[in-house]
Amino acid sequence: MMMMKHSLLRTGSRSLGGGLWRSLSQQRNHTVSNQEIQHFDALAKTWWDWDGESRLLHLMNPTRIDFMSQIVRQKTPFAGKQILDVGCGGGILSESMARLGANVTGIDASKKALEVARDHSEKDPSLCGRLEYIHGPIEQQNFKKQFDIVTCMEVVEHVTDPRGFLESLMDLVKPNGYLMLSTISRTLMARFLTIFLAERVLGIVPNGTHNYEKYIRPEELTEFFREHQWKINDVRGVMYHPLESKWVLAKPGDQCLPPLCNYIASAQKP
Repeated sequence: MMMMKHSLLRTGSRSLGGGLWRSLSQQRNHTVSNQEIQHFDALAKTWWDWDGESRLLHLMNPTRIDFMSQIVRQKTPFAGKQILDVGCGGGILSESMARLGANVTGIDASKKALEVARDHSEKDPSLCGRLEYIHGPIEQQNFKKQFDIVTCMEVVEHVTDPRGFLESLMDLVKPNGYLMLSTISRTLMARFLTIFLAERVLGIVPNGTHNYEKYIRPEELTEFFREHQWKINDVRGVMYHPLESKWVLAKPGDQCLPPLCNYIASAQKP
């Protein structure tokens, strides 16, 4: 059932903190809070530690690549593509896409995360000329081009104005290009798994990473894109399998793994 009256994506909506957050966002001309930047600055040194606090992101990376490849449906889906990776953090996804032949621009509001990303990419000569990083909020950039694909993985649940943030990303997509993102649904199951269990009990995600009120249901997201006349390519649930230490991507139309917690989606610009 659609629950748009609670959606952070509806027209005229206000995200956490009501009008205050929106006012601050407009004053700064971007949608990321200093609190979020400080949180991810503090985690920067762990980005490339496979056994550290970013372990789940490393394990999720093949799932992201698999989903994107299925959407683009070309023999070499990344080769020659111009891709913007928004909220790239330490560059886990950015590097993978560049190695697959894409020309990637990674952008993040965390300066410390980008320092880690640049240092790590310099260790691989094959990335030279294929990967660059930009520091700052997406809304403050003046790109002279649009991109074949814009990715935004595990980011939208951290911004103060998701509607404005997504519209900024949509402007940067070429006609017939894709916006691909992953986030978390606002359900009780997601609250239990991502905050209570992952953060407070198991400690596999740093405490304070997530805010339940910022989660967005898949139906809210698809309604938002349809409002802008974008095509919804696919929305699929993603679940972590702790015994096998891997993420499982639902198959198209799979009702056994609905998007009740983590999910990944793709929308295409007309």
